[in-house]
Amino acid sequence: MKRTFPLIQVVAFAVLTAAGPGLAGAADVIKFGVSTPLSGPAAPWGIPHKNATELIFEEINAQGGLDVGGKKYKLEVIAYDHKYVIAEGVATVNRLIAKDGVKYISVLGGAVVKANEEAVNEGRVLNLPLAYADGLVSPKNALTFHAFPSPPETTVFWKWVKERHPQIKRVATISPNDDTGWWSIKVETAYVQKLGYEVVSKEFFERTMTDFNPVLLRMLAQKPDIISVMASPAGSVGLIIKQARELGFKGRFIHLGQIDTAVVGNIAGKANVEGTWVHGYVQNPLPEKIKNWQARYTKKYGEWNATSIDFANPAFAFVAAVKKAQSLDQKKIAEALGTVEFDNLWGKAHFGGKDYYGIGNQIIYPMPFSEVKDGVANLVAQLTPPHN
Repeated sequence: MKRTFPLIQVVAFAVLTAAGPGLAGAADVIKFGVSTPLSGPAAPWGIPHKNATELIFEEINAQGGLDVGGKKYKLEVIAYDHKYVIAEGVATVNRLIAKDGVKYISVLGGAVVKANEEAVNEGRVLNLPLAYADGLVSPKNALTFHAFPSPPETTVFWKWVKERHPQIKRVATISPNDDTGWWSIKVETAYVQKLGYEVVSKEFFERTMTDFNPVLLRMLAQKPDIISVMASPAGSVGLIIKQARELGFKGRFIHLGQIDTAVVGNIAGKANVEGTWVHGYVQNPLPEKIKNWQARYTKKYGEWNATSIDFANPAFAFVAAVKKAQSLDQKKIAEALGTVEFDNLWGKAHFGGKDYYGIGNQIIYPMPFSEVKDGVANLVAQLTPPHN
């Protein structure tokens, strides 16, 4: 006798049969979202951000995945390009949260992270950004753990400059006209003035700007000894240096943030970047641990990008915290981030800074600083942040 089933039962069975394997597979995957500039002037930051995260997760997956409560989970990166445009940054983060169901993300860019504060907090999303902006590290953002040294940490290098180059006295600054740039210059200005420097000029520019001559003419009229390009992306820095040299500036440049000086040199000319100081970008000498990372990165992506060294921090921190928490709950992972010590590519790292920020959600580790000599960023110091 032939059995028949009501149509609704047939449809329901078909849906469950089709969805079942996918749902089972999805349950064994930890989705990690990356919202970063993969195109535009800030792409030299965004590309290694995405690549470094993928490379670390690939190694974990090759070992069978991440063990949480006796169960193995594969790590998956879902990355979107926000081009360092705030509206795009908001759209990509909303897509990660609402469409992709992501509960853990890493967003690059202070202005973009600030624009997403409400969405991240309301969605109870754990964020490990590579960014800085005023109020980003704050008790109100309990699930945001800043994974890159900010101006309150990196400005300690000015003390190193003061001790070794006392002839530098007059400082001019230029930075993007957004949350990241405003806060960077505010923090840096306060720090260098306490050291006795005279800040003779402060300028801000739109991130789309390519002709810096009008701004530079105003700055150079104040006769600075050094120009700080804090928070500016590599493409903009290359143009600033090139045009400042063409206008006759002979002094130094300093960028206490992560930029690829090879990209800067390709735009500005090798001779024009000589003597530039940078934080977080080192080409020589590289410790053995970083040489191994360089080999793996180059093998996978075809070319080396030293920015990936520090931009691996979000992935390292996330993996270490999940292992300690033995949970996929965002709050429990956050609690683990507050206590776990983990290895990054420069040594031991942890989250701290409560004395400065009111919450211990700022990454702390020995920070590398370089000087460009003959086109190469050479390590000159590793300094600890002024707070723990």
